[in-house]
Amino acid sequence: MHIAIIGYGKMGKEIERLALGRGWSVDLRIDIDTPPVTPAQRSNIDVVIHYAQADRIVDDLTPWAEARKQIVIGTTGWQEQLPKIEALVKKNGIGLLYASNFSIGVNIFFHLVRNAAQMMDKFPDYDAFIQEIHHKNKLDSPSGTALTIGQIVLKHLSRKKELLNETSHGKIRPEQLHVSSVRSGSVVGTHVLSFDSDADMIELKHTAKNRSGLALGTLLAAEWIAGKKGLYKMDDLFDDLLKKETVRS
Repeated sequence: MHIAIIGYGKMGKEIERLALGRGWSVDLRIDIDTPPVTPAQRSNIDVVIHYAQADRIVDDLTPWAEARKQIVIGTTGWQEQLPKIEALVKKNGIGLLYASNFSIGVNIFFHLVRNAAQMMDKFPDYDAFIQEIHHKNKLDSPSGTALTIGQIVLKHLSRKKELLNETSHGKIRPEQLHVSSVRSGSVVGTHVLSFDSDADMIELKHTAKNRSGLALGTLLAAEWIAGKKGLYKMDDLFDDLLKKETVRS
């Protein structure tokens, strides 16, 4: 597998470390100060992986789509550009997979959240809320992962109708699902979904120990998207994996 990495920060370096450990070739490492990539450099790439600035995503990926290269997007905070990305995929006949979080553990967590919300829909005494904590340098807030958790809950917990993503300065409406964020230190990522009643509280919690889980899931996505056409989410990959007897990262 020959890959290019757009965004050579901590995640980019971790992806490179694990990719090289698998015997893959990291042919290009692209950052803000990298010279423009030539068509010849693109020609040998199988998959390009994007973990860079959200506001540059369309410009970053357009030449790769036009070169008909497969794409994996790990960048968050770009969803308003989704129609343009979708148009690139369709026009150039490529495969693209994106996710708010590529961690295998987080995607297991998403499935647990769905099951919990479906169960709690039958128990109206429990109110739900979401908390997330990340390092002080994270650009987006709430995290894409927290927003995904929120959307899952809204879909399966009928008494919640909308997300409240900002600090509440007063009483919130019963139909609002509050998502709160903390930015501090070097926390890789913690997400908690809580169900609270007068009698007790139930919490589902995922804590990332390092960036390896994200990087492993990203490489898994790079393998999976090979040869496919269309726009995919991590759910598509994960549903496919769950059909197999054993999932190995």
